[in-house]
Amino acid sequence: MKKILLILFSTIFCALSFAQPSNNNCANAKEICISKNYKGNTSGANSQVCATCADGPAVIGSACFQMVKTVWYQFTTNAVGGNADINITGIGCSVGVSGVGGIVYSAATACNSSTYAAVSNCVVNSTANFTLNAAGLAANTTYYVLISSDSSTACGFDISVSGPAVVLPPSTITISNNAGATIVCPEDNVTFTYTSTNCTNPSVNWYVDGGYAGTTSGTDPFVRNYFTNGALVRGELVCDCGPNSISNDLTINVHPYITIDAGPYTNIPFGGSTQLQGSGGVTYSWAPTETLSNPNIANPIATPLGATTYVLTATSAEGCRFFAEVIVNVLDSIFVPNTFTPNSDGVNDTWEIKLIDFFPKAEVTVFDRWGQIVFKTIGYPASKRWDGTRNGKQLPASTYYYTISLSIDSKEENIKTGSVTIIY
Repeated sequence: MKKILLILFSTIFCALSFAQPSNNNCANAKEICISKNYKGNTSGANSQVCATCADGPAVIGSACFQMVKTVWYQFTTNAVGGNADINITGIGCSVGVSGVGGIVYSAATACNSSTYAAVSNCVVNSTANFTLNAAGLAANTTYYVLISSDSSTACGFDISVSGPAVVLPPSTITISNNAGATIVCPEDNVTFTYTSTNCTNPSVNWYVDGGYAGTTSGTDPFVRNYFTNGALVRGELVCDCGPNSISNDLTINVHPYITIDAGPYTNIPFGGSTQLQGSGGVTYSWAPTETLSNPNIANPIATPLGATTYVLTATSAEGCRFFAEVIVNVLDSIFVPNTFTPNSDGVNDTWEIKLIDFFPKAEVTVFDRWGQIVFKTIGYPASKRWDGTRNGKQLPASTYYYTISLSIDSKEENIKTGSVTIIY
């Protein structure tokens, strides 16, 4: 079992160690740009010039070194051309390896090695830093750099390009937003876009008041939905080739919050209504709309059948929306005491029914044990409370029975029944 695991581990290790690098041939040459350092390694590479080259020996014969493990880079000159230097530093090779070599080629036809011509000095088997000097390069032209180690093992190195032929003009970036010069509403999305020059594969780091706020790639916009008034937005253009640059500053003016009021918490009886009391805006919109007389005014009549939270959206003169809410609670019950003591001592002398004031049309009927009505009223304010009498005469201590109808109309019936005892 151990032997099988050892073989399996060795197989995986070898596969990982000798995987070909992405720039194994000129068709996949890696772009290098001025002022940037790139890590390279010949591990897993072979002598291939390009995947379909039939005349690779034309390249091999033009170099001063034996090609065993080759990797490819390319750079493009600016609109002026001239001299360029390819700097190879930090060379580190396995034990027993003599070093790496390098050369710069021009190519009349990309990756057609029969059209290649050496345009720099050629360095062979170096373990020390070296420079490939390419002089008199044409403008706006792509050149290839071939780096090779002549051993079955590998070398790592750093590679960079410098010189007047690859100096790029400064990049520029200008940012704008969809709000323009208008005031931004609090918490509204603001979309920022940019235009740039002299930058390949751009991305933008965005900053708000100097703090990093995100990165976008390519032409993707930057979107943000919260700013403090007077916030400064800036973009940093990051280029694969070419120097980075900083954009103009955009000042974001934010509409101040305005006080929106939806009115006080309200209790209403079942089937009743109340007038909402919105204020603070220029236009109004309430939700939910189903139980409102008009959801688009400040003070609609609300007739909910159950406890409802109404959300008010009020719009300012600038078109910004602000929100408030109010609860309308619907009372569908009352508290009925089962005793009272009408003995004129000033305490509990009347039958006080709690919360019945919310039902101004409540019908209260009291019967004696034989079913005769001893008290009846529609509406039960304090002035109409039952005092234990019938037609002005005191009733005996006993148990009486009641029905209380809280219905507003025949469609909404809510009847309470029970008993109440007079005690002297």
